[in-house]
Amino acid sequence: MLTEERQRRIAEYVNEHKICRVSELCELTSTSESTIRRDLSEMEDRGLLKRVHGGAESIKGFGQDVAQNIRFNLNRDEKAAIAREAVSHVHPNDYVFLDAGTTIYEMVPFLKEIAGLHVVTTGIDTALACTDAGIDTCLLGGKIKQETHAIIGAAALDRLRRLNFNAAFIGANAMSREGTLTTPDTEEASIKQAAIEQSQAAYVLIDRSKFDAVTFAEFANVQQVVVITRLKAADRRKMPANIQLEEAE
Repeated sequence: MLTEERQRRIAEYVNEHKICRVSELCELTSTSESTIRRDLSEMEDRGLLKRVHGGAESIKGFGQDVAQNIRFNLNRDEKAAIAREAVSHVHPNDYVFLDAGTTIYEMVPFLKEIAGLHVVTTGIDTALACTDAGIDTCLLGGKIKQETHAIIGAAALDRLRRLNFNAAFIGANAMSREGTLTTPDTEEASIKQAAIEQSQAAYVLIDRSKFDAVTFAEFANVQQVVVITRLKAADRRKMPANIQLEEAE
């Protein structure tokens, strides 16, 4: 298969599935991993997609979420490092809000070491993991979002606004250079915004694949929260001005 045809197929597949793994693209094109990684690097330079650790993400997914089972397998080492840093802000007997999302989910193995912790979450996967870890956990009731396994809707939002937290840990799909934090779904954005408002301190956990991007619904600005991430030297130019930034090792 010629390079031009192979990259056309890759672009079509990534845009259709929003995010995918290198192994999927190898199977799609009957090509080696080294060739696919070279293709992805060239295509990112041309602005056709965004590379993430272990795969590629469409830059056209402005208003759509990526399926939870796919997101769990991308950027896992980076997410775990960010999660470990986030847990340093949790103290014994705290009441904390955990957003739905795979980076937040990675906090659970570290949280189980903290005594007397009380967790409220809108993430079904996170709630189950917390329960298995022996953490006192409340899952808010409401509508289950199929793509992200998040609880959304008026019932969840009303209950959340009646609670108060020492800290909230929030996921984001994108962070613009201007400092806007966004997610594709307006109902999830409302949940995130309410959790920030109900907390003494709010932290947004975001991996580098989501820098310099925007999705549909804004829920906060970086000046309202502390952003916890992991940076490379090239990422510095993508950071908003006046950001409250904490770097994971």
